[in-house]
Amino acid sequence: MPDSDPSEHPRVTLPKNLSETLKRLADSELETLLREVTAEAERRGVMKPVNTVAAPQTVPAAKFQARQSKSSSAPADLPAGKANLIKASHSAGMKPPAIARMFHLSPSVVNRVLNLPAKSKK
Repeated sequence: MPDSDPSEHPRVTLPKNLSETLKRLADSELETLLREVTAEAERRGVMKPVNTVAAPQTVPAAKFQARQSKSSSAPADLPAGKANLIKASHSAGMKPPAIARMFHLSPSVVNRVLNLPAKSKK
């Protein structure tokens, strides 16, 4: 097949009720969509690569241990939405190493998120 001109492809239009449409997707479809959209956004330079890590800060050991014991949330550089996706992926039956590969995270970060206590619903 010869190289095709991108203008030959029909323009894709999103539904007006995108949020409602996304609610109807199966977990596996949502994961695939998230992975592909993230990859395309990174390719276009619209979004920073997901696997970038914030610069490490030097903290005295005593303060670090105190902060770790008080901390009951996900790692500071991990958005709450990504933590929720990690938990949902695990609930759907994915193993932690597979989740780590999918989100370009270390297995220890995934395990820390999975070991967090669940938030109480009010």
